[in-house]
Amino acid sequence: MSLACLVTLIFGKTLRLSTSAVKDAEAITLMSADIDRIGLSMQIIHDAYAAVVELALSLWLLSRLLGIAVLPPTLFIVGKYDPGSLCLGFGIPIASAAGNAQVPWLEAIEKRLAVTSKMVGTMKVIRMTGLTETIHGIVTSLRSKEIRASRAFRLLSVLQTGAANCTFTFAPVLGLGTFAILAKVNNTEALTEGMAFAVLSLFNLQDRPVMSLLHGFEDFQTIYNAFYRIQTYLLSAEREDSRATPLYQQPETSSDESLPKISTTVASGHGVLTKVVDNNSETSVIRLTEASGGYTPETMILEGINLGISGGKVTMIVGPVGSGKSTLLRLLLGELPQVSGSIVSDFSKCAYAPQSPWITWGTVRSNILGMSPWDAGWYRKVVCTVWEGEEELTGDKSLARALYSRNKLLVLDDVLTGLDRTTEAAVLEAVFNEDGILKNTGSTIVLATNSAGHLRYADHIIVLNTEGDIAEQGTLEDVSASGGYVQRLESLPVAETSRQETLEVPEEVYQELGLENEDDELDASHRASDWQVYTYYIRVAGVWTFSAYLVICAAYIFGLSFPSIWLQWWTHYNKEHPNDNIGYWLGVYFALASLAIAGCMASDWAFRMMVVPKTSRKFHELLLDTTMYATTSFLTSTNVGITTNRFSQDLQLIDSDLPQSLDECVMNFLGVLISAVLVFTGSGYVAATIPACVAVIFFVQMFYLRTSRQLRLLDIEAKAPLFSHFIETLGGIACIRAYGWSEQYMDRSYDVLDASQKPYYLMWCIQRWLTVVLDLLAGAIAVMLVAFATLVRNGSTGLLGVALFNVISFSGALQSLVTQWTQLETGLGAISRVKTFVEETKSEKREGETDDGLPDTWPAAGYIILDNVSASYESSTAPVVDGFNLAIQPGEKIALCGRTGSGKSSLLLAILGMLDLNEGSITIDGYATGKISRETLRSRLNILPQEPFFLYGSVRENMDPLHILTDERIIETLRAVRLWDLLDSRGGLDASMDEDALSHGQRQLFCLARAIARPGKILIIDEATSSVDAETDELMQRVLREELQGRTLIAIAHKLNTVLDFDRVVLIDKGKPMESGNPQELLADPASMFSKLYRSGSSQAA
Repeated sequence: MSLACLVTLIFGKTLRLSTSAVKDAEAITLMSADIDRIGLSMQIIHDAYAAVVELALSLWLLSRLLGIAVLPPTLFIVGKYDPGSLCLGFGIPIASAAGNAQVPWLEAIEKRLAVTSKMVGTMKVIRMTGLTETIHGIVTSLRSKEIRASRAFRLLSVLQTGAANCTFTFAPVLGLGTFAILAKVNNTEALTEGMAFAVLSLFNLQDRPVMSLLHGFEDFQTIYNAFYRIQTYLLSAEREDSRATPLYQQPETSSDESLPKISTTVASGHGVLTKVVDNNSETSVIRLTEASGGYTPETMILEGINLGISGGKVTMIVGPVGSGKSTLLRLLLGELPQVSGSIVSDFSKCAYAPQSPWITWGTVRSNILGMSPWDAGWYRKVVCTVWEGEEELTGDKSLARALYSRNKLLVLDDVLTGLDRTTEAAVLEAVFNEDGILKNTGSTIVLATNSAGHLRYADHIIVLNTEGDIAEQGTLEDVSASGGYVQRLESLPVAETSRQETLEVPEEVYQELGLENEDDELDASHRASDWQVYTYYIRVAGVWTFSAYLVICAAYIFGLSFPSIWLQWWTHYNKEHPNDNIGYWLGVYFALASLAIAGCMASDWAFRMMVVPKTSRKFHELLLDTTMYATTSFLTSTNVGITTNRFSQDLQLIDSDLPQSLDECVMNFLGVLISAVLVFTGSGYVAATIPACVAVIFFVQMFYLRTSRQLRLLDIEAKAPLFSHFIETLGGIACIRAYGWSEQYMDRSYDVLDASQKPYYLMWCIQRWLTVVLDLLAGAIAVMLVAFATLVRNGSTGLLGVALFNVISFSGALQSLVTQWTQLETGLGAISRVKTFVEETKSEKREGETDDGLPDTWPAAGYIILDNVSASYESSTAPVVDGFNLAIQPGEKIALCGRTGSGKSSLLLAILGMLDLNEGSITIDGYATGKISRETLRSRLNILPQEPFFLYGSVRENMDPLHILTDERIIETLRAVRLWDLLDSRGGLDASMDEDALSHGQRQLFCLARAIARPGKILIIDEATSSVDAETDELMQRVLREELQGRTLIAIAHKLNTVLDFDRVVLIDKGKPMESGNPQELLADPASMFSKLYRSGSSQAA
């Protein structure tokens, strides 16, 4: 219950956080590592209060038996921070320090998860850019730092374990040794069997309370630190919506000046501000007065904005890259952390489609609906409006959601980016035209755009300049006649690829067409047996290392158990030689106790300081390698939340929970075995019950394991939807708040949280059942032993004492074994999941791939031949590249053109080795790419992907991830794309790379600079200029012409005017080349497909 409440608090806070304060890894770490630590510690800490009573009672009983001899062991155990008190006095500070040592460990986990979660979500781009090895090295380095950060905690745990074990090793030596010495000095009764084993039993009973107290202090510190981290998160800055909403609203079309001024309230972190706004604007539904906004007080992007947005009209925002178009939209949404001035909006919610699409994991229908109610007719109408075939939704896949929501306000951020002109024109006509779907609903539309062709659909145009101010605004005629930015934008040529065609909607879209297989979330690890999992773990840990650990454990158990036999020999000797040879008997007794402590700390050190770091590093390596080198189809079909769960929840169990439980299980299992042997040795009649005990244990484990094995896997896997929901919410927090879906997403979090708690609760129930059954078994053995001892009096009293003492040890060890085994089971589930994931996930690596004989300078020329190439995403699906033949000469600039879904990007993926060829071959400078290591292939080619990608690190590390460039070359390239002055003002090359501080266009310019700065004879561009304005596009084209002299260039292009100076264009349709030739020659031929497409696009853009 408490864990579920904490998750709910964290999720609720996440929905209220400022977008600048949202950190994916922080919430994920709190939800996994911190809450799991709280849950595990709470299971133990509640025993601490009873431990004080148990300890006091046992010491009182010892005083009745030992008299004054009880003082040395008492001071040894509970001395108030006395240097001689090695149990509580020494153990409690260590336990507290161990709890505090987890803080830097958790911080290291958070850093690793931040990079890992981003890696998992952008694996396709990482692979395309040939940065797989670089990212692999970064994540591996963070994992190594995390393991080093955990070293202090693990070392303190070793010391804590040694302090705790002193209770039942050295304390009996002190107590009985003092008693024997006093008996010899005072010439009183020698140590007898009855006295010895009664005292030994009482010391044994102190084991649990002392352990509970020590672990209680550690667990308390752990809980305190985890709660502190959660509290810090819950107290972090929340979103402050600085927009004002009228307390009452007049009809939008009213112009009655007799209406009073509207009083508005502004929600603010400093209270409620009341403003009075003059309502002279007839139709303005959003009004900004001297509004300024930015992400930090030092970087205010917008300054003194004054504008009014009319209701039921289309307002478009244009401006150069970095002028603040997206920032202005966020200002309208109330999503900027730094705002001043007056912002009044008649809308409490709206439909928001960001430039980077927010897509949830699920079906096409679920993505379009979001949290809106189902309406079959409206759904069909929206789908017909935006559907473009090939199972892709236009408008970056988020326009359909905005249309379906039927909100009165739509805020759209360049949603038509990347579409060819035909598709774009069809959507524009269907959505923004006079008889379009939005005009009929009377919606107010605010659209940020970089295209001059969109402006003819605007009722009002706002032009921003690079100073963050409004340069001009008005109708298209007004801003065109002023000679400003819009006129320059319109003067640039606009030509696109294909003629208008009817958009047909596949029937499957009306059904539950999915982005995933809904039932794939639970993997097949349920069938892995426990012994397979154990042996897998031992192999990873190292057979010899683990064997050495077991040998040391055996020495510890011998030193722990043999003293009871030695004590029996000593008391038997005292019958004939009272108080004789005390030095000999006491010396060996002390040596055995020292062996026990040495074995305890040595085994704990071997496990925690040798086995655990090795397994932690190796299991992370297995997960990372499997993920990074998995097939492309796996990357595109696997839920990000499931993969992230492996790197967070599974590794958390392997690193923290499993080592503690496995170490305790091994110790207690050996303790149970030797205690059982000693019990059965002390009474032959009890030994006769061994077959019955074995049978009971066999049937119990048979019924228990077949249930617990499934539940422990379900417990881990049921958390994957919770992680997915968190990640999706973090990625779309601005959209959720804009649509007003926060409450619905909170309700959904309750559902996935309830589902994740069900296996945990059931597993807890069956574990309690197992504890009761085994406790009853131990009790039955004790009853039989006492019964036989009292009814049959023909055995050795000494051996009977050993047996009675070990009944107590047997019961305690069995209870501890069960407790730790139940904890171990969840860790075994994580191991099983890793094992199955590694063994069943297909790797993109193929036999025969080698870099042997490949020159270091390859490719030196850039000669590419595609010979009858066919490729598909899965062997069972239709080819997306079909019989493609193409020869690209060294230094040639090739443009690939075609409609969306024609196969252009798939062809690039085939060249990069991300699609397996069904037939044919691709050679570069005479080397077949199918025989070259895929990572080497991609690292030797320069790729500029459609989506910008940034590494974790500095500006220098992002510009030069391979560490091959000089600072001068980096600065020179950044100057060429006009970014150096901006980056230099923020700290230069050594500054941390903050991608959120760059606009989308500036991010693309940065990625262009990275691509051209990197040496190489081949550059591949995948629609990288699709999301920038015409002026920036022209800058990028100029940079490419200047910087790529002598290099081979392959570019996917929708804007045909940008490829007129290329050497050749290739028109593609359905994965096949339809036409190829020089663009100027093709343009001069009226019969060519390229000429028709170019002129068709020009006429549509006119």
